[in-house]
Amino acid sequence: METIQVQQQRHQQESVFKRFLWLYGLYALLNMASFLVGYYLLPEGLMRGSPQLTFAALADSATSFWGEFGLTLLFNLGVVFVICILANLQRLYGIPLGYIVLIIQGVTLGLLAGTNSFHASDLKQFNAWEGTALGMSIGGVEMIAYVLAISATVNIGLYNYSLRKWKGEKIQDWRRIKLSVSEVLCLCLGILLLVIAAYRETVMATNLR
Repeated sequence: METIQVQQQRHQQESVFKRFLWLYGLYALLNMASFLVGYYLLPEGLMRGSPQLTFAALADSATSFWGEFGLTLLFNLGVVFVICILANLQRLYGIPLGYIVLIIQGVTLGLLAGTNSFHASDLKQFNAWEGTALGMSIGGVEMIAYVLAISATVNIGLYNYSLRKWKGEKIQDWRRIKLSVSEVLCLCLGILLLVIAAYRETVMATNLR
């Protein structure tokens, strides 16, 4: 219990911007490594039937621009963004589970790109210049938003789990959860970035049809 309290205090004292920078660096490293693994070692299109693309296919089936925009925003903001925050309510050996979500995102998205498995488009139709710009302004912006959400909510952990205490050890209650001004600003910025990215993604999908 004492160790968890020390970790909690360290997280609270740590700047949200410092957390953002090292978490985004971790994501970028994992994303790059998994991209290279997918490109050089795995067959093209390997992940096209993966569950991660199910909602993307649903969004593409929308009959109007704003319908597709709404579905994309619903998934990015109403599902993934919320999962990033809720995951931090739990800890495993003192580590916020939002970090695990970030690791999964980094590896999965790298493999999707490396194996050219995106549902909506074939990456070969873009040149490196155009493709890099699209990737940064859509997927790159989305990931910044998710990292902001995780960075801003690392202090909301309620329970800590371990193999010895799998039922969970309560480390704080709801009444003690309080976000700083900078953490609230990070969450608001993340929401804004997801709106921008969803709009850009819908425009791209519309132009490809």
